[in-house]
Amino acid sequence: MIQIPAADGYKLSSVLYTDNDPKNKKKVLIINSATAVDKKLYHHYAIFMAQNGYQVITYDYRGIASSRPKKLRGFEASFTDWGQKDFSGVIDFAKKEFPDHKIVTLGHSIGGTIIGMTERNKEICGIINIGAQTAYYKDWSKDQKTKIYFLWHIVFPLITKLYGYFPGKSLRMLEDIPKGVIDQWHNRRNQTNMKTQMEANGMHFFYNDCKAKLLTLGIEDDPIGTEKAINRIHNLFEKSDKSLEIIRLSSVPTTKIGHFGFFSRKCKNPLWVKTLDWFDTI
Repeated sequence: MIQIPAADGYKLSSVLYTDNDPKNKKKVLIINSATAVDKKLYHHYAIFMAQNGYQVITYDYRGIASSRPKKLRGFEASFTDWGQKDFSGVIDFAKKEFPDHKIVTLGHSIGGTIIGMTERNKEICGIINIGAQTAYYKDWSKDQKTKIYFLWHIVFPLITKLYGYFPGKSLRMLEDIPKGVIDQWHNRRNQTNMKTQMEANGMHFFYNDCKAKLLTLGIEDDPIGTEKAINRIHNLFEKSDKSLEIIRLSSVPTTKIGHFGFFSRKCKNPLWVKTLDWFDTI
């Protein structure tokens, strides 16, 4: 375990997986987590990539898992902070520690969305986004839309208002989440265009500064990262050489993947191998 400073100095709990491959590929992979997910979710995938010649960095965003303060009530953090400050700091660390390596990134859910929130993204050569979306509820799957909306936009905000943060650990719903993240995500509920909405509030985006090659992956049974949803982020990378694919369950040895299952070891073949082969071309 190491501590990586965010752009504003906040210490982020991180893990550096060093490669064991004698043919070092001179690439460092940064894995951007989904919202409220401990970096441990990506442990086995990170080991797999390290064993295949990559330096790999996983980290917890401020306010999440091992990067949260002892007291989360009153702690200020938003998902734009995760992009502007946290991801920026990790990119700076990667450049400093591995100056002769190319930087590539895997963004899971919000981890793909925040790539456009830092001007440092111009340092990235290749991106794979998995289920990256903007939390616009009309994009979600028809059979899960009502349930997800009830949780995200009624239950989560009400509990957060009561506690001053969302106590996900106590409720066995992933990790605790800072109030600012819940508020920011809740404000996305009725706005089709995230970029337009947030720019009106003074936010500046850098999707058009990013010229990295991009592969956007969707999962057939992901109720949140539907094809319509992931296209919203995919289309923001206007200057990238990009492609989008939907992973069909018929092509993998499992009947369920959803929003989080990609990082299960049962998906090593063919999905992890697919990402490795793609990153190797960068």
